[in-house]
Amino acid sequence: MKIYVNQQARPLQLSCWLTLLLMLFTLSGYGQAVGVVQGRVTDAKTGEGLPGVNIQIQRSSLGTTSDLEGYYQLGGLIPGEHTISFSMMGYAPYVEKNIGVTVDISVDLSVELKANVLGSPQVVVTSSRKAQDILESPFSVSAIGPREIQAKAVVNMIDILSYESGVSTIKGQLNIRGTSGYTMGAGSRSLLLLDGIPMLGSAAGNVTWATIPTSEVDRVEIVKSGGSAMYGSSAMGGVVNIITRNAPARPETRISTKIGVYSHPRVDEWRWREKRGLLYNTEISHSRSIGNHAAWIRVQKRNDDGFMELNWEEAINVSAKLKLNFGNAHSAAIFMKILDDKSGLTSIWESPANPFSAPKGSENDGTQGQKVVLNGHYNYVYSQDLVIKTKGSAYWNEWTNFGVDPDYSNENRFYEEVQASKSWTTNLTSIFGLTMQQNQVDAQIFGDHTSSSFATFFLLEKRLHQFTLSAGSRWETYQVDGRSQDDVFTPQLALNWKPSPWLGLRISTGKGFRVPTVAEMFTSARRSIFTVEPNPDLESETSINREFGITILAGQIGVLDLIKLDAAIFHNKFEDFIEPVPNSDAVIHFTNIADARIMGLEVGMGLSAFNNLIDYKSAFTVLDPMETDAQGEILDTLSYRHRYHWISSLGIHYWGLDASIEYRYLSRMESVELFQENNLTGADARVPIHIVNAGLGRSYKDWHFLLRVENIFQYYYTQLERNIEEERIATFTIERRF
Repeated sequence: MKIYVNQQARPLQLSCWLTLLLMLFTLSGYGQAVGVVQGRVTDAKTGEGLPGVNIQIQRSSLGTTSDLEGYYQLGGLIPGEHTISFSMMGYAPYVEKNIGVTVDISVDLSVELKANVLGSPQVVVTSSRKAQDILESPFSVSAIGPREIQAKAVVNMIDILSYESGVSTIKGQLNIRGTSGYTMGAGSRSLLLLDGIPMLGSAAGNVTWATIPTSEVDRVEIVKSGGSAMYGSSAMGGVVNIITRNAPARPETRISTKIGVYSHPRVDEWRWREKRGLLYNTEISHSRSIGNHAAWIRVQKRNDDGFMELNWEEAINVSAKLKLNFGNAHSAAIFMKILDDKSGLTSIWESPANPFSAPKGSENDGTQGQKVVLNGHYNYVYSQDLVIKTKGSAYWNEWTNFGVDPDYSNENRFYEEVQASKSWTTNLTSIFGLTMQQNQVDAQIFGDHTSSSFATFFLLEKRLHQFTLSAGSRWETYQVDGRSQDDVFTPQLALNWKPSPWLGLRISTGKGFRVPTVAEMFTSARRSIFTVEPNPDLESETSINREFGITILAGQIGVLDLIKLDAAIFHNKFEDFIEPVPNSDAVIHFTNIADARIMGLEVGMGLSAFNNLIDYKSAFTVLDPMETDAQGEILDTLSYRHRYHWISSLGIHYWGLDASIEYRYLSRMESVELFQENNLTGADARVPIHIVNAGLGRSYKDWHFLLRVENIFQYYYTQLERNIEEERIATFTIERRF
């Protein structure tokens, strides 16, 4: 059913809903007497105060962080018994139960945290839009902390996501459990959030990874189950939420330089330049507190010769964040990013005999552009039971292509969200929210188009002893060029069982959806030997996601400091699946293929032992990605999916040195779209992927040094046909903090 919505009425509709929401929720907050819990958080080994510890009242919206000396104070607590959690990167989490709070009497609670080298976050916010113990999450969630990012000297976030269980990438396109495959960068089934705000491009729905300030990331949360009920279109395959850090209380300046050298190709005939390619990346950042507020600013300059002729890049970007604190009740943050970049632009190699060279005539092809991101949020803690959050974002993007096929695009996107979290009782909570988004694009390749969406979402969570039942839904309406594109209702249901402090089991099901992007509907372009034609009649794709999972998280078992096990079985069924399909003349149309089914198993393990001397991480994912007909009969294997995916890493920390080795395996792609393998000639051969990396780091006073080698054995492979992947590169990073 198509419903035409008056665009001018939407702001009024949003205001009416918000007014009713506030009237309903705020009435319960008046006249309540409150208590206080305060104390100090220290390192269990050194006894020193720990600044920046996250302190949260469980099943509540109240929380705070410790100050420079480790002291904290939590006010506004309703009299009764409370459970308080303490968490910090690099330390094992700590929970104190049954804290009795009375009116006008301060409760003193000081705790000690034990260091842990794994240091992955155990409190996450993405899957249910609120702070939650990872063992109580109704969906599969993994988290990456700043220690892991620093250990790899990551400049581009995609480089570390590839080493997470169930996550792979093809030419920068994110795949969670194989849902996206490769769609030419025009549409993603995995949603990227920055501080909870969608960051996909307005025209192509793709990710610009350079807009992520990697060195300023506090943590990354990956939700691997469908998230459409909470986050809408493009979240049907999962969500990646990148959360930037707040500035520490103590002023800090960081200067770092990363220098890399690419190897020459092993085959002399493949050499396309005399000198080795170089990479330079320099960053300067400064952070400090300003009264009760804090801010940081970062400037990055990057020059990369690349490993192939059109793989070069030049970029400079500036990012900054201002965190405002007005007591326990009010807080706000503003994030800004300006990116100016220029890079080579290629589609395929020149020939199998010259895989690192560009096709003749396109040696000077490239793209340049400017991107501006402005995000902000404001939180109001009305009471222990009610928190209201507002978010807003503005995104501007301009780019031009130069060379054989010049092109241009001007895009902008505006996003607004209001969310209210309400605790009705200690065992019943709800979240209600409204979102609006407006997009506009004027491009030679797409044309001039506008699109918009309006959505409401709701989540109800009920605790029954050791069980937590979650029921959520989202209604969303989309318009393209002033006409209704789709109206979708997406419910979800999940149950979590935590029978002990170290064990959590989960089961969930939900509906997902994705509206076709402007790029998928209207692209008309020719690049090298490929032609893409528009298909404005594309329909939205939908999915039914099911998952059963188990998480074990325990510490201090013999020589083990911490052990984490996670396993999940999942089944995703898609209808009207959108894929780029070439015809016999190599003309590509984005098409609703019949249906699809992706099912699989994921098993992961992480541990640290011998007083944090050794840490080990390993994960295995198996997929069964199939195109099916309406009756569920298998027609073919979905293209650009690896059936088997295994990652493994080992770290040793001794005498101030941090040594690591990593291995990544992906099985041979069974199906592609563009160039099929020729068994007689060996052309377009597809092989499994075996990548080994190693690193050695050392910290001394204010200095940190890191030597890394990526793709040690210089293994050659392709993921997208006739596009060879990265050569071996050795990098050296030096950083000073003062």
